[in-house]
Amino acid sequence: MTDHHPDHTESQETTLDAWHQHSPDEGVPQQEHGAHANISALLITFVVLTVATVAFSVIIGLYTIQRVTQLIAEGEEAGLMVMSTEAVQYKQDALAAQAGYSWTAAGTVRIPIDQAMQKVVAEYQETQGQ
Repeated sequence: MTDHHPDHTESQETTLDAWHQHSPDEGVPQQEHGAHANISALLITFVVLTVATVAFSVIIGLYTIQRVTQLIAEGEEAGLMVMSTEAVQYKQDALAAQAGYSWTAAGTVRIPIDQAMQKVVAEYQETQGQ
């Protein structure tokens, strides 16, 4: 077994392959690309992209609102939003049934919805008070 020194690693000599070797016909080596960031150019680019994104979003939102409003107006003109006479009658009957007294079954009476809600609240308060 060889001696091992944990705080020291032997360096290994390697030879460079042909890719690292440059011929003289390549000319003088170029400087490193992007070594120094132009902060002002980056900031201007960020601001322009942010403003453009917000502007396009606002424009699309305004267009959508205008288009939906136009479609609703066209539907109202064509009478598509008007309820049929049967639907109107059904709604009036349902509201009238909720607002008045009536027999639902033998020995059972329907009371107006407002009174029913008041009774339920009163019963709930009584059970909470005990």
